Amino acid sequence: MNDQGTPVSADGFRVIAVDADWPESRQFMGGGDNQVTGDIHVCLWFGSASCDPQVEHVMVLSASSGNAKADEALEDALEDYCHPGEGPPASLPVPEPITITAEGKPVTFELWRNSSNPYWVARGRVENTEVVLSGSGTEPSELRLVRVNDLAAYSAPIAFLPAREAISAAMGSDLQTAGPSRQLQVEEADTTLRALRDIAARGAALGGPSRELHGEEADTVMRALRHLAQDAGPAGEMGAES
Repeated sequence: MNDQGTPVSADGFRVIAVDADWPESRQFMGGGDNQVTGDIHVCLWFGSASCDPQVEHVMVLSASSGNAKADEALEDALEDYCHPGEGPPASLPVPEPITITAEGKPVTFELWRNSSNPYWVARGRVENTEVVLSGSGTEPSELRLVRVNDLAAYSAPIAFLPAREAISAAMGSDLQTAGPSRQLQVEEADTTLRALRDIAARGAALGGPSRELHGEEADTVMRALRHLAQDAGPAGEMGAES
């Protein structure tokens, strides 16, 4: 950000994401916009709504060129890849080259994986953006990466909303034009629907639709229903446009 308070975007930085037809949820998992250096980084999650790393998922870290966050993200990902909870070994395995499609073009990444571990890590560069991928249950060579111009489509915990909006502004997005209260309503509705879906999934697994709800689950459902009723329009539709 310059002396006049205008956001300064790192030269050539673009947020990279898995193609929009990815199933399940897409979430903003954090990021940063250094007002002094202009460095930006964004972490996006593609997978279960509960961010369960044991099921099919991909995490994408995008960082401006030279940003130390890319090295940190790679180190963290390799710790999980090598020995979860134990840290990386003295020497890392040698990566293999792999081609991943990014913006419709083949791009060479470094890939770490082995047959005994479903978890994999990849590092590469899409134009001027450093990218670290990690995931499991997916074939990395089949991923299609695209540029993201607006982070509004990615749900985020309320604590992450200021960072998401600041980064969107730095990229020239109009995310904030709807106003804080409007955006908060959208996020609360998204959180409510995900909570109801998780409870429904647990109910189906434990006892089917006839299972009674008690305690925290019952309270969550009641809060969710009250929230949905408050936000419903005259025709029973959500007041916020999708």
